[in-house]
Amino acid sequence: MNRIVKRNFPLATLACVISTLAAQTQAQQEPQLEEVIVTAQKRAQAIQDVPLTVSSLDGDTLIELGIDRFDSLSDLVPGLVVQQQSVNNNGYVIRGITSDDGSAPGAARVSVYLNGTDVSRSRTSYFEVYDMERIEVVKGPQSTLFGTAASIGAMSFITAKPQQDFASSFTAGAGDYELRKLEGMVTGGSETVQGRLAFVTRERAGYVENTSGEADLNGYEREAFRPSLRITPSDDLTIDLVYNYDKATDPGTAFVNRSVLFTDNAALSVPENNILGMDDIGVDRTVKDLNATVNWALGDAVSLTYIGAQREHDSLEAFDADGTTFEMLNFSELATGDQSSHELRLNFSGERINGFLGASYFEEDAEQFVGFATEEGTFLSCAGALAGIGIAGCNTDTTALLTGGTLAALPYESYYANGADNSSLNLFADVSYQITPQLEATVGARLVREERVSSYTSNLPNSQILASQGLMTDLFFGLALNTEDAIIRGDSDNSAVLPRFNVLYSLNDNVNLYGTLSKGERSEVIDMASGIENRIPAEEIDNVELGIKGQLAGTPLDYAVAAFYQNYDNFQVNVVDQDSGQTRTENAGSATNTGLEAELRWSATDSLQLLANMAYIDAGIDDESGNGSYAGNQFRLQPELTGALSYIFETPITSGLLFTSSGSWSYRSSVYFDIANQFEEDAVDLLNLRAGIAASDRNWALTLAASNLLDEEYIMDAGNTGSSFGFPTYIAGAPRTLSLEFSKRFGAF
Repeated sequence: MNRIVKRNFPLATLACVISTLAAQTQAQQEPQLEEVIVTAQKRAQAIQDVPLTVSSLDGDTLIELGIDRFDSLSDLVPGLVVQQQSVNNNGYVIRGITSDDGSAPGAARVSVYLNGTDVSRSRTSYFEVYDMERIEVVKGPQSTLFGTAASIGAMSFITAKPQQDFASSFTAGAGDYELRKLEGMVTGGSETVQGRLAFVTRERAGYVENTSGEADLNGYEREAFRPSLRITPSDDLTIDLVYNYDKATDPGTAFVNRSVLFTDNAALSVPENNILGMDDIGVDRTVKDLNATVNWALGDAVSLTYIGAQREHDSLEAFDADGTTFEMLNFSELATGDQSSHELRLNFSGERINGFLGASYFEEDAEQFVGFATEEGTFLSCAGALAGIGIAGCNTDTTALLTGGTLAALPYESYYANGADNSSLNLFADVSYQITPQLEATVGARLVREERVSSYTSNLPNSQILASQGLMTDLFFGLALNTEDAIIRGDSDNSAVLPRFNVLYSLNDNVNLYGTLSKGERSEVIDMASGIENRIPAEEIDNVELGIKGQLAGTPLDYAVAAFYQNYDNFQVNVVDQDSGQTRTENAGSATNTGLEAELRWSATDSLQLLANMAYIDAGIDDESGNGSYAGNQFRLQPELTGALSYIFETPITSGLLFTSSGSWSYRSSVYFDIANQFEEDAVDLLNLRAGIAASDRNWALTLAASNLLDEEYIMDAGNTGSSFGFPTYIAGAPRTLSLEFSKRFGAF
């Protein structure tokens, strides 16, 4: 077992900061706690009246805590872990279950929604977090509310809407590792037409020094902009049009050998080639989408909503997968595709009944092209394939030895590609009925009809070195399918009914109890990589949940606690083939997941707000003989315990000046980075702090920010593609970074 051990205790540091700030403001009285409104059930509700486990973060909280990346959300949402190897490869973990399948035929487990549209495809689910109205995270199977991709939960991002009054803002920041940031927005309009333009550019040099002469790695270079238009021709009709553009040209991911982890000795590169799409390690990714939302009030109790969207992506990433100076394992992935979706929903409400019914249609066309480049002699010697003729180890002179010095190198290139043409038609309905003043029951269901077409093609030329030894085969000795550019296809149809049943019971005005029974499903996968139609059956989930949420009587403190049990059949796992290095989906059998989550929000004083959360999860593949080699194993990226403590503080310095501060401490227990449980990292905890000054009306602010303040060493992933060839690699997490930001506001806020 490969284990990384780190032991750090920055919680005491944060606790000292909070206690000091609280002492400075203890004389202040009657702090207020703003009510949190969410739309998880397709209507506006106070969060404590929703019979689901929901976390919500508004735009102001995101700004005050410096949350501008997906992975930062892990600090504020119990049971959520976000792993980002690169902008092109994201892993979302909700209640210990990971959604990170990047293959074209694969299906997501977590629905990522942007303004009511499903953008869950792995290679497009990341976007810059800026100018947000709020973010909602819903746990457990939520197919009725968010479609089949929400088999373990959903993350819903709602961007800030245009307003009539003029307002604008900008933020400029700089820091170490050549960090640069510029973010802003402007909005305004008339009674019938309002517009908003928001943008962000962020860049940071890599924190892994690359001695190969190419750019340092694990940095980023991003730009995004979002024009939006709101048209209100009458009080009953609202039309929102939003265009999103996201561009990333990051220097790429450092997959390093363990011997150079946390050092300045990484020497990673890719050779000049015709197959990878670029001659440097890096990412070139563009995502565009257009969203139209129409809300029409047909009366006091009935409204009609249409949401339509078109989304396309083109994402190329090249990487050195062996983590060494050898030109052995050089890969790239080109992921392209487009999606379109349409939803029509009728909402209704009354004194005792609320609900909706509707239909949606979704289609996508996606392709994943994986290129491979190597040097034949180096590859074969590193693989040990030439030990029989006296050449062992990674001998870079192998080709010269076997050709008598005629050739110093023999470049080798191959590829495989998979594609998907998927569509789904959904009919759904959800009704809540107030049985008594204290008891409300909700029944919902989604009928899903999916059509999925998967394709596979590859070309693996014969090795010239092996041919000289009398073996007419490719470098993988025929263990990977070679279609010689021919395309093979398979298809499937699948129907499912996914129900949910919820009850909400009000103990009093401050406390609600709720219970949930729901069913989820992850779509069937058609794998053509073996040359025949290999069907991995749909993953089915049964979920039971009990919870309590409310406000502590007489105090500005609200809380939520939930316990859950989930049972899985046909649990799908992604593994790297030990012969070809290709990623495939397998059926690991049955699995169970039991856990407890809690979060609280407390306005300790008018100046100090505290946020805390924790989650305990006991999950894994059931230890039964029928579950094969993974029986009894813990899930990938699933910590047993997570927790976080955050604060937001401000206090007057003078009549026109404020001191501001915020911070967060997050803890994650040990995790495995693979379903085989070979690569493990011990517990990690990180501390982030911000402090600055601001105008009393908040129209300007100057803030000093530190991420990973104590400069703890940790890893984000281990094993990876190189492990299947005997060269496991590791991805280092970001070190301490410091930045200084200046923000300015104009107009009405």
